[in-house]
Amino acid sequence: MIWFEEQYIFNDNNIFKPYIKLWKRFRDDIYIIWNGGHDTLDCFFWQLNYKEPKIQFTIEREKNDILAFLDISIHRLADRLVTKVYRKETHTQKYIHWRSNRSKNCKLGVLKGLIHRAHLLCDLKEDLLCELNLLKDVFIANGYPKKLVEKTLNNSWKVELEKQLKALLHMQNEEDKNEEQEDEKSGYYDVLHVPYVAGFSEKLAKDLKHVNVGVTFQKGKTIFNSVCKLKPPKHSDERKNVIYCLGCNSCNQRYLGETQQFFPSRRYQHEYAIRCKQKTNGIAQHILKNKKHTIDWKNRVFLDFEPHWRKRKIKEALFIDCLNPGVTMMPHTLMNLEKGIEIASCWKEFNPHIRKILSKKYPRGKTNGKIA
Repeated sequence: MIWFEEQYIFNDNNIFKPYIKLWKRFRDDIYIIWNGGHDTLDCFFWQLNYKEPKIQFTIEREKNDILAFLDISIHRLADRLVTKVYRKETHTQKYIHWRSNRSKNCKLGVLKGLIHRAHLLCDLKEDLLCELNLLKDVFIANGYPKKLVEKTLNNSWKVELEKQLKALLHMQNEEDKNEEQEDEKSGYYDVLHVPYVAGFSEKLAKDLKHVNVGVTFQKGKTIFNSVCKLKPPKHSDERKNVIYCLGCNSCNQRYLGETQQFFPSRRYQHEYAIRCKQKTNGIAQHILKNKKHTIDWKNRVFLDFEPHWRKRKIKEALFIDCLNPGVTMMPHTLMNLEKGIEIASCWKEFNPHIRKILSKKYPRGKTNGKIA
């Protein structure tokens, strides 16, 4: 999605860009404030679905000035936006039951987390009170003791007020040093990960707290998760956030690239570029100049894995630069048309080491112990 946004949304060539007053995305959910009318929005929506077959959008417009985004219900008024908690109509109101084999802290953490969400998202007091009353009924129905739920709800007002005050102080940079000192005093030096055993685990966590050792409970190994594999096995190509290397069946040239998508999707884009003879694609240009050559898709190599897009582009540039340390690209070495993101010259000291890594993962094209 980062690539898609840079290419088609925030690009100056996008004729609809002036109408986008706000574009906020959380993974694959996007909130837009549009200032171009319904007809223009329909054209923009149609254009987005036309750009990339693998990325298709659906649209949901506000109804009666109300729009749901993630778990927030946003109400548009004349001068401001008012928010509150949103639940789907199909929500079952089922949470972790009080009699389940989980620690008390874990169960209370679910209740406190939903209470905090209510305080955080509800702008109007009446919406907040309605949400807290709903949580009270829901958790009592899930087996939680009534007195415990009421006590937690009553204490939440004081707790949330303290959180807001701390946030304001933090924004003013008045309590940063004091908070760091308190974190160091109350922080744990070590954390113990153990399975949860009712009755024993609570006492263990309490005793280890005195020696600055934290305890987190995790589900132990069972016969079910050891034997049953419910997910089907993935193909070796089903990897994303990788730096990959493709070679030519007829010569020693190779192509180094990176992708956030699953590799089969990226391969399809390269094959499409070859069919369309795209001038901006290095593989397509190589096949266009050498019509009898073919790409070795089967023996593709994944050089590295990096989920962060910026770091992934830097790693791609390092691999390219180790084979082409000059200023311009050398077509007899790589199919790439560009050297990728610009990197500092100090990284060239690591080129010999990077070549060794590349030669181990992609041994093709080696002559006299050096990569051709």
